[in-house]
Amino acid sequence: MEWLVWVLTVVALLCGVAGTFLPVLPGLGLIWLAVLFHKLMLPHILSWWTVCFLFLGVLAGFLVDWMSGVFGAKWMGSSRYGMAGACIGGIVGLFFGLPGLILGPLAGALAGELIFSRRGLQASTKAAAGVGLGMVAASLIRFSIAIVMILGFVFNVMLS
Repeated sequence: MEWLVWVLTVVALLCGVAGTFLPVLPGLGLIWLAVLFHKLMLPHILSWWTVCFLFLGVLAGFLVDWMSGVFGAKWMGSSRYGMAGACIGGIVGLFFGLPGLILGPLAGALAGELIFSRRGLQASTKAAAGVGLGMVAASLIRFSIAIVMILGFVFNVMLS
């Protein structure tokens, strides 16, 4: 029975790492659920402190996701309307599945710049590109958080 818990945990951890780049998988959340599953099934191995600490990684990932498009747009010279459009586009995009998750913030930033800032197409496109760069940076940061979470899990397992 113990080997099955280990196999399921490792598979979930690997799927979580993949989920840091694939928007259809809840990457960091899946890693944390794998750790929680492992703790509940084999309670003598991990500490609850580790489980709680790794949950902070999930929260950090949510913060990075939420702010990445906004900071990317700002970095590329977007106005507050473009940044607000990226946020609104991200929320609206949630209702349209995978394409909405990717295109929503980009379209929102573009629309915010074109409609409310009345900037030209070139400046508006630059702001939308900033959102895209922010999304790529967020993926890399989420991947780094995932590696730290897994290393924390492994370190705690080795100590027990």
